[in-house]
Amino acid sequence: MDEVVEIELEKLFVGECNVRKEKGDLTELSNSIKEKGILEPLVVRPIGEKYEVIVGSRRLEAAKIAGLQKVPVIIKQMDDKEAMVTSLIENIQRENLQPEEEAAAYQKLIKILGSIRKVAKSIGKSEASIREVLEANELVLKLRELGLNVRARRAPSKAERESLQVIPLRDARMIVEALKSKKVAALPEEEKNKKIVELFKTIVPLPEHKAMEIIKKFKRNPDKSIDAIKQEVLSMEKGFSMLIYFDPKLASAISKAAEEKNIEQKKLVIEILKNWLKESNYL
Repeated sequence: MDEVVEIELEKLFVGECNVRKEKGDLTELSNSIKEKGILEPLVVRPIGEKYEVIVGSRRLEAAKIAGLQKVPVIIKQMDDKEAMVTSLIENIQRENLQPEEEAAAYQKLIKILGSIRKVAKSIGKSEASIREVLEANELVLKLRELGLNVRARRAPSKAERESLQVIPLRDARMIVEALKSKKVAALPEEEKNKKIVELFKTIVPLPEHKAMEIIKKFKRNPDKSIDAIKQEVLSMEKGFSMLIYFDPKLASAISKAAEEKNIEQKKLVIEILKNWLKESNYL
């Protein structure tokens, strides 16, 4: 087992190899440390006369708030690659990295290791899952270029979604996949950028199933107004549409009856269906 030693806080620092950048609310953690101490040692590596925190940056900050002078650590000799992989794996396993932090770590590892395939192998994740995070982050950067102050989050609250300052990772992935489709990719760049902004503003506040339906319809007809697509999807909650094939004899009879009654064929079919359902006690 690795030896646990105590080191003064003044000798510890968080460097570039620690992939977690956002500390979040430390109130609960600092209160727990005041009461019980640090139960899980930090992982550090020696850098000169100090120690770089590779795993445990939140615990370090919470310890400062709690007023500790020393914290338990495990000292390991690691180069930059080993340090970053260790930090990334630890945080991914805890599932507490935000997509932007994860993407930044992947980008650094790709530079160190040379390819997404090697990164995937080193951390035990699929290449597809890594690409998803990287592409979602690229979309966030694109939205910022287009004037939107937005961050990606794995599971933002309803209030965060409605504020339009956060995009769920799932929505970012859907938009990215839509942009890859041939019809959307063929749009002029200016038009495509406009659609990206409209899609973001439209689907983020909505539940996932509605967002998915809007994306599907957009991929089929990217020239159509996003607002019109949204109205179609929302109207489906009140009813539904279907394509019905009538044999030639029946189609001819419907056409003749509609002409005689001076009514649209669709409205005639609906009226006939309503009457039948009423007679059958379904309405």
